[in-house]
Amino acid sequence: MQTRYKLFTSPVLLMCLFILSSCENYAEKTHESWITPPPGAVYDDSTVFARITQAVQSDPVLQGANIEIKVDDGNVVLSGSVKNEEQLTRVNMHTWIVDGVKKVDNQIVKE
Repeated sequence: MQTRYKLFTSPVLLMCLFILSSCENYAEKTHESWITPPPGAVYDDSTVFARITQAVQSDPVLQGANIEIKVDDGNVVLSGSVKNEEQLTRVNMHTWIVDGVKKVDNQIVKE
């Protein structure tokens, strides 16, 4: 009876050792959504304003458009007037492309 007990415990011990050795450090397998991302670049309002203004002024399609840009904590308010839908779309596009823009309130009207 004792030999049977020894024969049975040997495979069980080996199996336990195998299972325990295959366990990995769970900290290394933490899902990326649970980890706080590193701080990204911070954009101040004057930089956001300058980039939007430069993009709008350098776009030949927007020549003749009367656009006013205000930026407060990454929230952009666009006002003024444009000649057509294409100009309105392009102003919106140029604004959203700029890094640091959080929200756009487009109050621009078509003439």
